[in-house]
Amino acid sequence: MLNKLILLAAAAWSLGTSNANAEIAPTFKDVPYGTHPLQKMDIYLPPGDGPFPFIMDIHAGGWWNGDKQWFSQQRIDAMLAKGCALVTINYRFLPQARADGLFPPVLGPFHDARRALQFARHHAGEYRLDAKRVGLSGGSAGGCTALWLGLSPEMADAAAADPVERESTRVTAIGVEGAQTSLDPAQMREWVGPELKYGGHAFGLGEGDFAEFLKRREEFAQWYPVVSPAALVNAQSPPVYLWYDKAPDHPKKDHMFYVHSPMFGVGFQKLAESRGATCYLVYPGLQPERVPAKMIYFLIEELTKP
Repeated sequence: MLNKLILLAAAAWSLGTSNANAEIAPTFKDVPYGTHPLQKMDIYLPPGDGPFPFIMDIHAGGWWNGDKQWFSQQRIDAMLAKGCALVTINYRFLPQARADGLFPPVLGPFHDARRALQFARHHAGEYRLDAKRVGLSGGSAGGCTALWLGLSPEMADAAAADPVERESTRVTAIGVEGAQTSLDPAQMREWVGPELKYGGHAFGLGEGDFAEFLKRREEFAQWYPVVSPAALVNAQSPPVYLWYDKAPDHPKKDHMFYVHSPMFGVGFQKLAESRGATCYLVYPGLQPERVPAKMIYFLIEELTKP
């Protein structure tokens, strides 16, 4: 039942309704960026010869489910009208990551997102993309993945035999919606509160068993510096835009409120700014400063600056 709730909420967090882009077809569909059947991407291009700055979107779904078509027609139109391309990706979920022997299993979605970004850069000429102007977006768990990818240190491997792995993983900007900004259970509880039950599945535990997640915190401590966005943000990070659909004082707080709590944004913004990073936070009733009220327009502005 919990997974079903996550899936239904994820559709709302995935930058629009799940089938709203049915009227517009990708320029390139189901491009394989790896060997696993889920490692596919769609590429939407605006009119013209390019190269086009692009946003790579990572869909929501709790790392359990979802699809790269969870992106609204309205947002695709807005991006294409401004001369920006869109890359949407599918990726391995937690069960596939565990089957492939990855620990923590969240590294499956994370590493696939990294591979997709490097693949798009390596083939930028073929797909008319501008490899130097890249933004990341995502909702919920996809937003956490986008933050991990965009905030991690450079992951290009100059000595790799695979030329895709030699490509940079640095980006121009990150914009996410309803994202979990930490994977350290103590920090998550500190920011969001004791009502939070979500997160242990990133480390192979039951999705709602937060007591076990806290109990085993020290066992997983070696991983927080490399998988938790809050541990990665620093003064060299690209600008981050965090959007949440409810205010902290929202009167009806159910399970999904805490999964997508704006307090993930409040805690992360304070931490990011204390480290010298640029981080914008938007939720109902909070007036954004110097940024558009819509995340997608923030990314477009960042990517199309002279």
